[in-house]
Amino acid sequence: MINKELLELQKGCNATCVVIKNEDAKELETKIVINSNCNINDLLKIFKENINNKELNYFVIEEIDKISSNEQDKYYHIIKDREFCGYRLPEETIIVVTVENKETLKNISQNIYNLCVVAF
Repeated sequence: MINKELLELQKGCNATCVVIKNEDAKELETKIVINSNCNINDLLKIFKENINNKELNYFVIEEIDKISSNEQDKYYHIIKDREFCGYRLPEETIIVVTVENKETLKNISQNIYNLCVVAF
């Protein structure tokens, strides 16, 4: 079950993301959801088309635990710097990554995990 209070406390925090279970992502409102295995071109398209939305509460990277640590590297700077190719996430947007369960937390790369707050 998602810890909404802990999730909301991350609003405005730089270089932080929140880890929740895949199933809990459906509870988040006003979000952009991307699958972690999307390619760089698709990621850039998502940023170009959606990031200027000031009502964006959550930027969700689904199933980060399903891809290799090397593939996760493309998300490290998005989480750390809150930007991608010159497109900045709105200040109040909370970055969320999802995993299947507590067991698969170990599949998150160490660089990303160091930036995470687990909210379940």
